[in-house]
Amino acid sequence: MVKNNANNCRFALVGTTHPGNIGAAARAMKTMAIEQLDLIALECAVDAQAYAMAAHADNVLDNARHFPQLDQALEQSTLTLGLTARARRDGVPALSPREAAAMIALEPGPVSVLFGRERTGLTNDELGACQRLVHIPANPDYPALNVAAAVQLMAYEIYVAALEHQPDLAPAQTQDPDQQLASGAHLEGLHRQIEAMVEYSGYSARQPREVLIRRLRHFINRARPSIEEVNLLRGVIKRLLP
Repeated sequence: MVKNNANNCRFALVGTTHPGNIGAAARAMKTMAIEQLDLIALECAVDAQAYAMAAHADNVLDNARHFPQLDQALEQSTLTLGLTARARRDGVPALSPREAAAMIALEPGPVSVLFGRERTGLTNDELGACQRLVHIPANPDYPALNVAAAVQLMAYEIYVAALEHQPDLAPAQTQDPDQQLASGAHLEGLHRQIEAMVEYSGYSARQPREVLIRRLRHFINRARPSIEEVNLLRGVIKRLLP
């Protein structure tokens, strides 16, 4: 079986409201050898309809991890990508599915790919947990791509990228431990300290606090710091805070 990267690629459905979409997504994943599914803050049950739509991908549903909150699902991920309907959000350009898949294929750590709610997608806060955004180009007059279709497109691109980049994956195993990328848990700790520093300093940059915090999150996430770099920043901030 082809593996989708050298480590661990998980698809995460956030706030899904219809069980049929969960089952259809599971089926789409398994056809492209992605079988690790996270279900976050679901607004429906994984019921008989979900299993019927999954066809022979029951194991994907059986083994799915369930989380009430997004940050719990991303604790170990060093790369999180979020699907968005906009080609650019908050000044952050989104990758195409093909560009994102190539990045995933070469990623040395665990990967999470987030898919949002059927009607509203991912929230700004959820996109703020991502190191990269992904936009699927579609007909501007009818960009009505459902969750399972988006899952299938991403899974296909990841599968193809894995075939193309498999010879390049071996060097990732020899990565310097001091340069290991920070996981979601490490980054979340840094983000919380930065929020506390903003609150303590009273700095606003003439914009609402939530916008400032979101922009700072995007800045840190795009940089993709190592664990060592995150620890360095956290140490400095800790000295500055009372």
